[in-house]
Amino acid sequence: MATDPVCKMQIEEKQAAAKVEYAGQMYHFCSETCHKTFTADPQKYASVPPHGSHGGSHRHGHS
Repeated sequence: MATDPVCKMQIEEKQAAAKVEYAGQMYHFCSETCHKTFTADPQKYASVPPHGSHGGSHRHGHS
């Protein structure tokens, strides 16, 4: 199962209306509308940090 990053609908990867690779990760879409919405502004919907950010390796002093 995959989650459409735009509408959050659960879909079977084989049944996806569209798919696209962004920042090394594959995204699957329930419809062409969600696919177009994602490709217009992928950073808004992608679950990867924007290019140039430092991942999640900083700490705030939590123990």
